[in-house]
Amino acid sequence: MKNLILFIAVLSVCITNAQEFQLTDKYNVANQRTIGQEEEDTWALDVIVSENPGNSLGILTISDFGLLDEIRISVLKNPELENVSEVLKVTLEYSACCASTEEFYYLVTNDNDFIALPSVKNEYGYEPISDIHYIFPNQSFGKEGTILRAALQYTETFTIKDIKVLRSIAWNDDDFDTEDAITAINY
Repeated sequence: MKNLILFIAVLSVCITNAQEFQLTDKYNVANQRTIGQEEEDTWALDVIVSENPGNSLGILTISDFGLLDEIRISVLKNPELENVSEVLKVTLEYSACCASTEEFYYLVTNDNDFIALPSVKNEYGYEPISDIHYIFPNQSFGKEGTILRAALQYTETFTIKDIKVLRSIAWNDDDFDTEDAITAINY
């Protein structure tokens, strides 16, 4: 009985980890360059496939490069969307008087095409009480064949207390219209 409980615990950890974004070196950022006037401190970076650095799959604009603290690149494998092999997420983390993140999501098709989702910005005054993320079908709270953009609210122990779906996108192997970033502000 003890072994069965241990096996179930290990299996649930593996399943849970399989449903989260994992850091990767398969993708990278390159070609840092200024945009506009130097005093504006606005920069651009290309998102690239590490094995093919000559082809940019997206351009990130960083409006205040001096406040950029970290860039994290992660993937979610097998998101259970038709013709999508993985989801690439590039997170820009800024530090100033308050912390903020900007996340760029790209759906990677089985044909190695990249489809950008609208970016998501989160600003935190103190503790993150809520923030906005995309939720994919293979993740906790995911919905079959659907990409959810949701505001997640947390308890003091940082477990999810509530989810408010802001937008439900039925995936039909389509492009998305250009759209402004979605912002969550916590103070």
